[in-house]
Amino acid sequence: MPQPPAARSRALHRGARTDETSEAVRRTSLPGGLRVVTEYIPSVRSASVGVWVGVGSRDEGRSVAGAAHFLEHLLFKSTPTRTAVQIAQAVDAVGGELNAFTAREHTCYYAHVLDTDLELAVDLVADVVLRGRCAADDVEVERDVVLEEIAMRDDDPEDTLGDVFLSAMFGEHPVGRPVIGSVDSVSTMTRGQLHSFHVRRYIPERMVVAVAGNVEHDEVIALVREHFGSRLMRGPCSRRSALRSTCWAAFPGSPH
Repeated sequence: MPQPPAARSRALHRGARTDETSEAVRRTSLPGGLRVVTEYIPSVRSASVGVWVGVGSRDEGRSVAGAAHFLEHLLFKSTPTRTAVQIAQAVDAVGGELNAFTAREHTCYYAHVLDTDLELAVDLVADVVLRGRCAADDVEVERDVVLEEIAMRDDDPEDTLGDVFLSAMFGEHPVGRPVIGSVDSVSTMTRGQLHSFHVRRYIPERMVVAVAGNVEHDEVIALVREHFGSRLMRGPCSRRSALRSTCWAAFPGSPH
């Protein structure tokens, strides 16, 4: 039976709160509200890393319907240190998977790798979620991709029927609108609207980092602290102060 990863135990810093839910599942709340949940599965030699953001299509106004899904596409295009090609090559080089999906109440970014590549997985997912850029050129490229996905959805009777049913049930409420948005909203959405959606809503208190596999909880906490860095603010933290943190320096022109 595979053994746990080599212990690189680092003491939890002051300010973190750990809740022992079972021997296999552990939960820690970090400063700033970020929650980390791990499940130790000794029978595998892999690790799954997911950042679950409590933001989905129900958080959108009509003029930006589809913004959560559009943003999910954009964040993979580039970060301050990686291009889209470099992001793909990094995960392909270890035989892993990196992907994301958007729902009505959350967006999830995840990676599947061997347990020995856990640090790379946390690094890649954090880089995309926290530092993905909304470059103007990328917005136009992904706009065409999303519009093509809408056309494909319209050609799928099952998907179309599901959207019609939810629209009839919830009416004008955002839950009643398609996660993918509409041709009108996606065609007119601006880079500024998408950037603002990212900056204002992707904050630690809305995030859960979930890691399962042949992993050690304390090692995961250390990696999350390393790659989430200054997002883990200590003490009371207002949304305004979070927006003004230097952690947003990678996004010039951020609205305040």
